Amino acid sequence: MNGSFILIFLCLIVLTLSSDVIDLNSQNFEHLTQASTGATTGDWLVEFYAPWCGHCKTLKPTYEKVAELLKGEINVAAVDVPANRDLGERFDIKGFPTIKLLRKGQVYTFKGKRSLEEIVEFAKTGFQIQEPEAVPVQLSFFGSIYKVYSHAYKQARTDIIGGNYFTLDILVTALPFIFIALILLLLLLPIPTPDAYPSQHFPAQTVKKTE
Repeated sequence: MNGSFILIFLCLIVLTLSSDVIDLNSQNFEHLTQASTGATTGDWLVEFYAPWCGHCKTLKPTYEKVAELLKGEINVAAVDVPANRDLGERFDIKGFPTIKLLRKGQVYTFKGKRSLEEIVEFAKTGFQIQEPEAVPVQLSFFGSIYKVYSHAYKQARTDIIGGNYFTLDILVTALPFIFIALILLLLLLPIPTPDAYPSQHFPAQTVKKTE
């Protein structure tokens, strides 16, 4: 009897701790969501969050309820942006939490109150009042570098206008030019030849023989 009670109690704990919110990361995001096409796995409601974000912690129980209500109709997921920075950059996440709906290759951003009713309504039909944007393509290695550089360049311009001339963004922006300047300097410098360093002649020394 006691064993059965313990088993039931453990099952209740597991059910309580289980979540309908799917954990997405850099490795499984495209495979599970098919975000670029949206043709195979349905619609996805995705929260982009940070573990340290107070608003994200407040939203968590509500978002869990959203996942429960939309189960079987819309996939509900979450992305830890600090742990998956490439996804944050890909979807241009600038604040937490940010909720987006991925649907048929289009993306819609939730802009309402973070209430259960408004989030569910947005996921079902509310998104239709927005002008959709195409889902950003998955960035390649060089694409990621270009995006980081573009962001640094824009920030560097702001820094210079504001009178800040020694910032990390300015340094990042200047690095390619410094590298190119060094390459040109090495190419334009004359290559030293043996004639450039004439040998020095020393008078021969005679050694006296001792008898």
